[in-house]
Amino acid sequence: MRKNIVLIGMPGSGKTAIGKELAKKLNMSFVDMDEMIEAKEGKSITEIFKIGEKYFRNLETDCAEELRHKNSLVISAGGGIVKRKENIDYLKNNSIVVFINRHPDNIVNDVDIQKRPLLCNDINNVYKLYDERITLYKKYCDIEIINDREFIDIAEKIIQELIKTS
Repeated sequence: MRKNIVLIGMPGSGKTAIGKELAKKLNMSFVDMDEMIEAKEGKSITEIFKIGEKYFRNLETDCAEELRHKNSLVISAGGGIVKRKENIDYLKNNSIVVFINRHPDNIVNDVDIQKRPLLCNDINNVYKLYDERITLYKKYCDIEIINDREFIDIAEKIIQELIKTS
């Protein structure tokens, strides 16, 4: 049984793209928690957020609880997964948590934030969320990786760090 690898970080930090690359390199399956929620609900994340952030966070917790029973997955968690300690407790049950740390300036400059429910109304929300969450990301991760290169290079860097910690 192989542990899961959970990628946490800001919306737009590259978790999904890096996660897909990492899963391919490690011959593991890839799961995007937002896509998992959308499939279960039959609605987009934006539509779910219109119902309410609390409603979305409850769905996110349900997914984290479900994923704790699985293994050999690379999981891209939602940016706010760290807002509830129980989510991290569920995911850490059988996972190594990797924080993809990408500077907010880089997110603002090359991510379409209009597709991100908590970012779309005001570009300053990127900085505000980063400031609110950075301590939690660092607290809950086993490995921190700075995303300042191509996704393939970041995936390789994660693999090197996983080898060091095993």
